[in-house]
Amino acid sequence: MAFDKKTEEEYREVYTRDGVSQGRIVPKHAPVNEGDYFRQILVILKTKDSPLPGEGTGIYIMQQRSLKAKYYAGMWDATGGSVKAGETPEEAAVREVKEELGLDIKAEDLVPAWNFIAEWNPGTGLLFSVFGCRAEVPADGFNFDAREVNDVKLAPFDEFYECMMDHNNEAFGEELKKLEARL
Repeated sequence: MAFDKKTEEEYREVYTRDGVSQGRIVPKHAPVNEGDYFRQILVILKTKDSPLPGEGTGIYIMQQRSLKAKYYAGMWDATGGSVKAGETPEEAAVREVKEELGLDIKAEDLVPAWNFIAEWNPGTGLLFSVFGCRAEVPADGFNFDAREVNDVKLAPFDEFYECMMDHNNEAFGEELKKLEARL
């Protein structure tokens, strides 16, 4: 019941701020109650042919969010999305990268990076799991979902970092630097 192709409705499991399931599954766009938290993933994609850690600056795959997106429209960002009911964060990461960029990655290639909570207002928010992954750049270009992605580009770490810091805090930036040093 995680996705109904007929209605295109997605369902999410509801958690407490501590990551404990509340035993409820709701449509993705259902009203949010105080105390409701939802799992979300973010995948930092570094090209497979980037230098190894310590041997040079990595090149990152960035996507420009749809100009019609509800949040961060037109901003350059990493790939991410909701974890559907019944999915693990790793399964969601693989699915989102495929859906948004048309890239095939494997769950075993994901490098767990860090977790954080994004509060919407007191008592509600998102429980983020961030992963790093090296991905092959398709020779024939990216087959991205134009409903969610406006454009895709490759960028050196410094440019990627600057774009990500447009909408994230310093703690996020420090974790990005740590990931660059080990991915």
